Amino acid sequence: MMRRLTIAMAALGVLAAGAAQAQEPRFDGVTLRVATFGGGWDKAVHEFIGVELEKRGGKVEYVLAPPREALAQLIAARGRAMPFDVVEMSDNTWVDTFEGKFLQKIDLSKIPNKKDLETFQYDDWKVASWNTQEGMIYDTAKFKAAGIPAPQHYRDMADPRLAGKVLMIDVSQAGSVHFLVGAARDAGGSDANLQPGLDLLSSIKARSYWKLGAEALTLLETGEAWIATMHAGFAIQGKKKGMPVAFAHPVVGTNRGILKEGWLGIVRDSKVKPAAEFFINAYIDSEAQEKLALKRGVVPVNKVARAALDKDPVLKDTLLLSDADVRNTMRVDWQKLDLDYSEKWGRAVAK
Repeated sequence: MMRRLTIAMAALGVLAAGAAQAQEPRFDGVTLRVATFGGGWDKAVHEFIGVELEKRGGKVEYVLAPPREALAQLIAARGRAMPFDVVEMSDNTWVDTFEGKFLQKIDLSKIPNKKDLETFQYDDWKVASWNTQEGMIYDTAKFKAAGIPAPQHYRDMADPRLAGKVLMIDVSQAGSVHFLVGAARDAGGSDANLQPGLDLLSSIKARSYWKLGAEALTLLETGEAWIATMHAGFAIQGKKKGMPVAFAHPVVGTNRGILKEGWLGIVRDSKVKPAAEFFINAYIDSEAQEKLALKRGVVPVNKVARAALDKDPVLKDTLLLSDADVRNTMRVDWQKLDLDYSEKWGRAVAK
């Protein structure tokens, strides 16, 4: 009797496994085009996310374009086939991408991993993908040798001893507005009144304005620069390479730290929507989010993955991870933002 029961249970197990395989989505012959960042980000995304589509017969091609450039490509393609299917958007391009009618609705029933996100991190048009914490990476050895205290505010970069040693983010990069708003608020301005931040930008004697984070990190490594406005992920990369760097979360009024948010959307008229939804769901999987954080230093939007980061001493020492700290970070108010900041930035830099 026991033997017959064992055989029956084994048979049921085989049937269950077969049923699961039958329900497993397949994407044979499907090519999904994803607009994302370069500099190694695309490789990490593929390693932890894209391969899941490939395991199911699909193929992923990456269009290397940061959010503002991706938006420009969508605008240029009006009236023609869209250049990609999934787009990575930053918080400062999401509104323009949506209002430009470049997105299609996401079937959220196909995104089961949203259960590990906050409800404000997804809707019919976008799903949160990552967060970065903006601030300053600095060379602790150079600062100590020069007698310069660890920076706490963006205004500390105007120290005359740092003249020619500061790497500023370029206005074309997503984090530039976060610097400008943070600097403005800290000096008594606001998202609508960026002049105090622009005044600070003019007073900082920058070595250069970076467009590619990897190149900026190299300049820090060689000692040609001592401090850079970047997100904390680059500090993590530097620490793991053995660089003597630390990360400063800027104090902005009563806030400490600045949050920049990333979003995923499906481009209008994409013919491979099921593959796009599968990719988005795989992107916010807890294991993928944790691995992406460990490799690239972003802060997971997945709660399970974020809680697991305490296991890594470098991430724990560099990032703001507790709920209280994350709630106290500064976020840009995009409804109030002075939209002429790019032009004003150019004039401030030219002074």
